[in-house]
Amino acid sequence: MRKHVVPPFFMKSLREITALEVNGEHLSLAEVLRSANCRGQLGFLEAVVDLLLIRQEAAERGIEASDDELQQTADEFRVARDLHQAEALKEWLAANHLTFAGWERLLEDEVITRKLRDTLTDHQVEQYFAENKLSFDAATISQLTVGNEEVAKELRVQICEEGADFHKLARSYSIDAATRPASGYVGRVKRQGLADELSASVFRAKAGRIIGPLKTDQGWQLIRVHELHLATLDEATCEQIKTLLFGAWLSRQRSKAQISMPLLETTEEIEDEEMSLIVSRGEV
Repeated sequence: MRKHVVPPFFMKSLREITALEVNGEHLSLAEVLRSANCRGQLGFLEAVVDLLLIRQEAAERGIEASDDELQQTADEFRVARDLHQAEALKEWLAANHLTFAGWERLLEDEVITRKLRDTLTDHQVEQYFAENKLSFDAATISQLTVGNEEVAKELRVQICEEGADFHKLARSYSIDAATRPASGYVGRVKRQGLADELSASVFRAKAGRIIGPLKTDQGWQLIRVHELHLATLDEATCEQIKTLLFGAWLSRQRSKAQISMPLLETTEEIEDEEMSLIVSRGEV
């Protein structure tokens, strides 16, 4: 694996390091960390923990990023962000406070993460799919929600027997603020994302059928089933399963790892010092 030279860092007190400047007011790194910690917004540290666990496992298994893999990943990165010209990449790096070396390390991490994921999950995908096939079923649906069962029944009669347009009625009568502007269109939903009764009804139906009225937390619903997408082990599903299995592996590694965060412990020490000063001055 490539060696990255890290420039020496001359330690300062966290209170002396300016992390943010807003309208001329400076916030120290200690203040930023303390604020993030109090609000439960330290998810970035958990992401770094995961990255370190991935690097450690990859190193143990001898997984490295080849030059060809790095080049392909760099090309995909630039295409996805429309960074075709060197100047555009340079501007993007500057805007995101990244050096070219830092970007290379980002690409390397992406490559070894993908390779480690594939190595760990390669022989588990088919078994997982066989055991959880139903959870990958999906359906494309629209819904019409009203607050009264009798109204829902009357609307069903209008649609099924009188030929009324489901979507026009959804725009006129539905009380669901999320789907009413789209004429009731919900889109593609997973079987596991539907309530049990609704799921059973949807996946027993044929395309074009109207289901309901069904009682839900929102009210009484009519559902139009546009299309059923019964699960197959295609490339997209394989990728989804690998990601799920890799996430479960990471969770297990996290639970076994010895993790400490001295940075946060330092902010706690600063808070203790500040409280001691306040108490000594008789301010509390």
